[in-house]
Amino acid sequence: MHRTENFRRLFPVTEHLCYLNHAGVAPISTRVAEAMGLATEECLRWGAFRYERLFAGVEAARRSAARLLGAAPGEVAFVKNTSEGISHAALGYPWEAGDGVVVPEGEFPANVYPWLNLERRGVRVLRVPAREGRFRLEDFRAALGEPRVRVLTVSSVAFETGFRHDLAALGQLCRDRGVFFFVDAIQSLGCLPLEPRALGIHALAADGHKWLLGPEGIGVFYLAREAWDRIAPAEVGWNSVRHPQEFSRIRFELRTDARKFECGSHETILVHGLGAALDLLLEAGMEGVAGAVLETADVLAEGLAARGYRVLSSREPGERSGIVAFAPRHPPQEVVTGLAASGVFAAARGEGVRVSPHFYNDAADVARFFEALATEDR
Repeated sequence: MHRTENFRRLFPVTEHLCYLNHAGVAPISTRVAEAMGLATEECLRWGAFRYERLFAGVEAARRSAARLLGAAPGEVAFVKNTSEGISHAALGYPWEAGDGVVVPEGEFPANVYPWLNLERRGVRVLRVPAREGRFRLEDFRAALGEPRVRVLTVSSVAFETGFRHDLAALGQLCRDRGVFFFVDAIQSLGCLPLEPRALGIHALAADGHKWLLGPEGIGVFYLAREAWDRIAPAEVGWNSVRHPQEFSRIRFELRTDARKFECGSHETILVHGLGAALDLLLEAGMEGVAGAVLETADVLAEGLAARGYRVLSSREPGERSGIVAFAPRHPPQEVVTGLAASGVFAAARGEGVRVSPHFYNDAADVARFFEALATEDR
């Protein structure tokens, strides 16, 4: 198993739980709690008197997010959640009636409803079929070949099965056809390396409360520099413009970069927490984080198969992720409830049970999971 003791101690949740639900809502680290505590203390003691300190923390978090994405700070905006980021792209794209957007089957609702909402504007939603939990590149190629397809939206990793899309190949398909490429990155950002520019991704969104190990209510929206003029903000406010501090002078000149999507005041305390979470991942190094996650996931998948369970997640090279779903011998929710009684936190999704370890989980967590699962089989 990957050695994670130096980081494991930063997660007090390990003192009483075997936490295997990072694809749901993750626990925060002591560093995140401390960062939010310090920001709260600043607000408590000083209000906005020293607001430049709070603002500096916001911009530091933006730079950290940009580092994680291999992007420029101006390509990053803060959003309340993934749904808001997806809606920025869906509502801001210059659609015409009859245009089409390609959406795979089995997407989390956050990456479905914003696109279905466009049907009232005459936008067609085309679906790509899942085949036994996997997706084929030729099916995407066929869908993108339909007339007037303008956008492909896809989750980097499927939330139920953990299938990992070949974003590089999809990005190339989009480049070849002049299609805008959007990615819901919530099930991989913070778990697997993801640099959108290298993959041909024009925009992505990810909430902070899953693999990024940050608080709920804050996330990141990436918009590539070459797409700044292509996506318009559907909502604007005092902070959307180039001179936001000139309160008594109205000049409707939108910012030119991704920050135009931050229409009002920031969720300052949450941004400070997210910044600490990002810095922790950067310190650990995404290659090391991904190696630890995939190693633990492989051990779980192999152990499940050896015990006679059907693993629903692809373990093929390039398709595996931090999510391992399996078909239980009893109803999924019953199994999850039983695991919880033994201090193991997993999730029921569809017809399976989903486990999703992070880089600080260790061999003791794996052993505890299998011990609890064996109890459920009695």
